[in-house]
Amino acid sequence: MIPPRRSIALLILSLALVVGFNGGGPATPHGVKYFTGKITEIARGSEMEPGKRENFYMLRLDEAPNTTFRLSPKDAVRFGVIEAAGPAAVVTPKMSKGLGWRVKLTCNAPPTGSLKAPVYQVTSLERLGD
Repeated sequence: MIPPRRSIALLILSLALVVGFNGGGPATPHGVKYFTGKITEIARGSEMEPGKRENFYMLRLDEAPNTTFRLSPKDAVRFGVIEAAGPAAVVTPKMSKGLGWRVKLTCNAPPTGSLKAPVYQVTSLERLGD
């Protein structure tokens, strides 16, 4: 039988090792998810709620074809994915500069939408190359 003091010391050591191994990897903030892939589609959408209308841009990546990524119009222009345009209802080929770009997206998690077709809000876009 293990003396009580020794068993407590072993328990504390075991817990310290478990915490050390679980916390030793790269830190990923909770509520953040990363995606990489080539932009295959850029579209404009709007969502209407009572007394409110929100415009946004939608992206699709080749490596996550069933997932939709949303960008605010301001962020889409800031990241260079589209050319600044007026109130056009569709994204013309001339406007969609980012089509075909290989990118890394940082998104808020968890997604909205269904499990089969999740929708993520993009917080950062990094261009990796063409």
